Amino acid sequence: MSTKIAVISSLAFRDRLLSIAQEVENIQLEFYIYNTPEETPILMKQIKPCDVLLLSGTLPYLYAKPLLSNWPIPWTYLQQEEFAISTSILSVLANKTMPLSKISIDVMNMKHVQNVVDDIHYEGPLPFIQEIHIDKPFDNIFRLHKQLWQEEKIGFVITSIHSVYDALTAEGIPAMRMHDSKSSIIRRLEQTKALSKMTKSESAKAVVGVLEFLDSIEDHQLVLQQIVTTTHASYQKLDDKRYELFTTFGHIQNALHHNQLDLFFNISKHPIKLTFGYGGSILEAQKNARQALEFATPNTVFIMTENKELQGPFPNEPTTLSLKTKDPYVHQMAKETKLSPLNISKIMAFSVSRKSLQFTALDLSEHLQVTRRTTERILKKLVEHDYAKVVGEEMSYQQGRPRAIYELNFSTYH
Repeated sequence: MSTKIAVISSLAFRDRLLSIAQEVENIQLEFYIYNTPEETPILMKQIKPCDVLLLSGTLPYLYAKPLLSNWPIPWTYLQQEEFAISTSILSVLANKTMPLSKISIDVMNMKHVQNVVDDIHYEGPLPFIQEIHIDKPFDNIFRLHKQLWQEEKIGFVITSIHSVYDALTAEGIPAMRMHDSKSSIIRRLEQTKALSKMTKSESAKAVVGVLEFLDSIEDHQLVLQQIVTTTHASYQKLDDKRYELFTTFGHIQNALHHNQLDLFFNISKHPIKLTFGYGGSILEAQKNARQALEFATPNTVFIMTENKELQGPFPNEPTTLSLKTKDPYVHQMAKETKLSPLNISKIMAFSVSRKSLQFTALDLSEHLQVTRRTTERILKKLVEHDYAKVVGEEMSYQQGRPRAIYELNFSTYH
């Protein structure tokens, strides 16, 4: 089955891509043509169902960037590389017998041109370089090229902007478009096809979920059916309070992306726990889902990945907690304090998730989901080994001793 690629490009690039794409098997191109790259966000809203999106250059990518974080299918773009710059310059030097100093070139990054001339050990006068910024009108680039031509400082222009090329040729100014090599285009098409296949494979990966009702009620069906429908899952009953769900990675990601999972908790009048496990097999996914249940809090969703990373709570601001670590720093702390690497990882996640550096034992106890006494033992070990320090006291509104205020004294950004 062929991979359907939506391509946002200029008319000129479409013609070049069509002449090359026949060398890549099993792809189907559907074009959305802009007059200027600024039109890219509008064209994105017109794209019909396809497997993957290809943006024809850095400029359309920059205009598309605000939309790409929520784009529902995989995407990629043909990035301007030094190879394209060197190929274009070589073409002018070879075919126009033009010295480098008589060329004006516009690029996304000036350093790329400097790197090209450094690589060839060129020591003469540099070409005129115009750097492109999407927040500045492209007419400015055109006017700079035109001014250099009128002042007879240049004899040729290499431009990355197709509308600038059209304007230059209309004025009779010799110019060429930046030349992406045939091999670069073929490589990007192959990578685009591979990206689509990989994403489909990932989306089809099996996921197992566990739904646990914390209260004994007779009718769980309303909540269960809502979850099954939203995640496109099948299910089996484990016992009177627990159900096992079977779905795919793509369905879970879609539900998370559209904030659909928090709807379950609005439906249920009773507290529930919901976890999902990813894995290389159904058995591994089952184990991960059940392990995630040990850390889950009521009316939130937690996910255990195949790498033993606990993600959650959803729909709140989720964090990622690694349940296995190869970090020698964490292992050294565990050895000194006699705390488990898991508890140290949890404390790190607690620190990163808080806006305040200071905390009480109660704050940490709620995060770790352990008793106040257990938390105080953990803090005592951290203080003894200088991994935490007492920085003040919090007066209680009721009778009793003041509560110590702590700060962590080690790097938590691991």
